[in-house]
Amino acid sequence: MESEPVKERPLATPASEDLPADARWVESSEVLYRTVLFAVQDPTIVIDDHGGIIAASDSVERVFGYTPAELSGQNIRILMPEPHFTNHDDYLAHYRRTGETAILGRTREFPVIRENGTVVECELSVARGDLSEEQRPLFIGSFRDITDRKRAERVLRDSDARLHAMFDKSFQYFGLLEPDGTVLEINQTALDATGIERGEVIGRKFWDTRWWSLSEDSREQLKDSIERAAQGEFVRFETQYPGPQDEILTIDFSVKPVRNDEGEVVHLIPEGRDITELVQAQRAETAMLRALATIGESAAVLAHEIKNPITSINLALRAVADKLGEDEQSILQELVSRMERLEQVMRRTLSFTRPLNLRRSNILVEDLMDGAIADMLPAAQDAGVVLQREERDEAHIVFADACLLGEVLVNLITNALEALAEPDSTGSRIELNITAGPEGLVRITVDDDGPGIAGSFRDTLFKPFHTTKAKGTGLGLALCKKIVEEHGGTLSAGDSDLGGARFELCLPREH
Repeated sequence: MESEPVKERPLATPASEDLPADARWVESSEVLYRTVLFAVQDPTIVIDDHGGIIAASDSVERVFGYTPAELSGQNIRILMPEPHFTNHDDYLAHYRRTGETAILGRTREFPVIRENGTVVECELSVARGDLSEEQRPLFIGSFRDITDRKRAERVLRDSDARLHAMFDKSFQYFGLLEPDGTVLEINQTALDATGIERGEVIGRKFWDTRWWSLSEDSREQLKDSIERAAQGEFVRFETQYPGPQDEILTIDFSVKPVRNDEGEVVHLIPEGRDITELVQAQRAETAMLRALATIGESAAVLAHEIKNPITSINLALRAVADKLGEDEQSILQELVSRMERLEQVMRRTLSFTRPLNLRRSNILVEDLMDGAIADMLPAAQDAGVVLQREERDEAHIVFADACLLGEVLVNLITNALEALAEPDSTGSRIELNITAGPEGLVRITVDDDGPGIAGSFRDTLFKPFHTTKAKGTGLGLALCKKIVEEHGGTLSAGDSDLGGARFELCLPREH
C-alpha cells in the first residue's frame, strides 16, 4: 500500500570557498550523494558485505513503506521473504570466501516484504561499489516495482489461455496465416482430425502441408484463394483432405482476411468444417429420391395397366353372379371385394408416389374440422361414438391446401373409429382440438379413448405398407404424413389424455 508522497528535505549547505580543497570535495560529494538518493525514482538501497543497510533512497518509503531512517542499520533481510530471509547471510558469507555470486551485474525478479507485511513484486539489479582498497565493498541494489506489470501479464496469460481453449476446443478447424500463406497457428481440432503434428505445419506454406497433398489442383486452388484473400476477398469452396487413416474427408473450406486499423490485410483465417457425413447423406438421399421417382413412374404405369382390367373383371363378375345360385353369388361377391381392394391399393400407391400439387390459401382451421366432422358424423353415430371438437373463442388460420388437409382429418377420424369398433364402441369419444403451437405453428389434435397404439407398432406407424388392420393398405397414415410435411408441418402419434391414441398435426400459420 502506497503512503503519502514524501516531502522534500533541505539539502546540506555548500561548504564555504575558504575551506581546504580536499574538505570542499568531501562536502560536495556528500551533497551529490544526498541529492541522488533523494531524487532517484526507483527504491535504491546500499548495504555492506554483511548485509547491513548503510543508506536508502527517499523512494523506499513510497514503495516499501519504510522511511530511510527506519531502514538504516537494519539487515537487508528485513525486506526478504523466505527462504531468502534465512539464507541471505549465508549467501554473503559464501561471496566473501569465494567471490562467487549469481546476482551481481544481473537483473532478476524478486519479491519484497513491505512494512505492512504485503508483498511487492520487483525487478532487482545489484552492483558492487569499491571506495578504496582498504575499505570493504558496498553493494547497491535498485528495486523497480513491477506489480502492475505482473498483474497485467497474469491477465494476459489468462486471456490467452481462454482464447487458446476456445481456439483448440472449437468444433470447426481454424488456423492463422500470414498474408503470404505461412502458417502461424492451427487449432488442435484440425490436427486431431487429420493426424498431423503441429511441428509439421507451423512456419510452412499452407499449401505445402499434408492437408493439400491429394492433388496439384487442390494446392493451386488454395494458392489462388490465399492470393485473393490477401487482397481483401472472402473465399469459400468445397475440397477434400486425407484423414488420419488415409480416408478422404470432404471439407467446407474458407479463407477470411483480417485487417488492421488502416485497412491493410495483416492475417488470414482459414476455416474448415467436416461435411463428409452430410455429403454422404445427401448422396444417399438423392439416390433414394431417384429410386422413388422411378418407382412412382412405374407405379403410375402399373396402376393404369391394371385399373382397366380390374374394372372389366368386376363388371363381368357382377354379370355372371346374377345368373348363378346364392352360394355361387357369395363366392363371386368375395372375388369382387378382393378386386376392389386391389384397385384401392393401386390407387393409394399412385397417390403416394405422385408429387403433390398444393393449392394453398389462408383457411380457418375450425371450418376445416367442422367439414371433416360433418363427413364422418353419420359413421360415428352408427358406431355410437361421440364425435366433437372443443369450442374456443380464438380463431386459427393456416396457409394450406384445404382439400388435402380435409382428407388428412377424415383419415385420422376414420382410423379412430376403426380402433373404437372393437369390441363395443358405444359411449366412446373422439375429440378434435386446436391450440397455438410453438414457433408460429397451429397445433391440431385428434384424441380418442380407445385401446391406444401398441408400442411394437409405433416405429412403423407412418411407414408405407405397414398396417395392423386386416383390410388396410398401410398407405393411409404414410400419405397423411406426406401431405402434412409437404405443408412444412409435422404429424406425430402418442398417448391421449382420454386414455387412447392422439395424433398431433403442427402446421404453419396464415401466410
